[in-house]
Amino acid sequence: MAWRPTNYLLEGELDNTTLGKVTGWMKFAGMKDKVTFDLKGDFHRDIRGAKIHFIGDGREKDVEAASYMDGMAVHQTGKVGDITAGLPPQDYVDYPYIEWYGDDNGRVVIEMEAGQINVLGTLKPWAETEPNSREEQAQNMGEFLGQIAQELDMPADRAICVGMTQAKAPGMKLLTEEIRKQLPPLYGQDGKGGGAIVYAKFFTPDNSWTWYATEFGPEDGMFFGLVDGLAKEMGYFTLSELESATGPMGLHIERDIHWRPTKLRDIAPEMFREDKSGGEQ
Repeated sequence: MAWRPTNYLLEGELDNTTLGKVTGWMKFAGMKDKVTFDLKGDFHRDIRGAKIHFIGDGREKDVEAASYMDGMAVHQTGKVGDITAGLPPQDYVDYPYIEWYGDDNGRVVIEMEAGQINVLGTLKPWAETEPNSREEQAQNMGEFLGQIAQELDMPADRAICVGMTQAKAPGMKLLTEEIRKQLPPLYGQDGKGGGAIVYAKFFTPDNSWTWYATEFGPEDGMFFGLVDGLAKEMGYFTLSELESATGPMGLHIERDIHWRPTKLRDIAPEMFREDKSGGEQ
């Protein structure tokens, strides 16, 4: 449902010192020219009125970059989506997240780690300002989905069921450094049953498959956790599988950005019934 060029971002700077307007630039692998910005809207109040500079994960000579970035407009106009550094009061997410709705490329999303972004200038006291309107953001998303429906000659009220128009787009960044640090190693929650903590939730937007990760082995990228697909069962799945798989409509697996650590028994109580002795069956 969006362009996600996070893997190809080299560097960038966005400026909201003039409220109601976001300007700046970004450099991407695979593009000769900088992408410049002239967007309407504001950052979230954790960085509203400031300028941000960020360094991406992209590699200058990435052989896949040119193919993916082909079609990205070098001058982006449109509306600001959710742009935050993930700082308090964390009205949206707790990590850097940059989103805009471009006139030429539709919705674009970039996600980063906290250490990749610097806030420049004097911040306006967030307690003296109002959070960004969720209603306005919902309207932006609705307009974007309506445009997709129009391109596919579908009724606008069915746009929520439409797949990505850019099938070449990779999925979002599934495993952030923060989540990686939270996840215990494989067997780290062995024996806890329903008391084991789920630290990340992954899902396919176009069907009901969901993966709840309780443990992770960084050496081979192996997760352990609850898989809710044809049935609910505990099992292993890999990061590479999640990154490469798509649903029936071609949508990539996504991470629930609003997820908070939750016990397994609260997700699947039918799997972790307590016996009379206080243990779990």
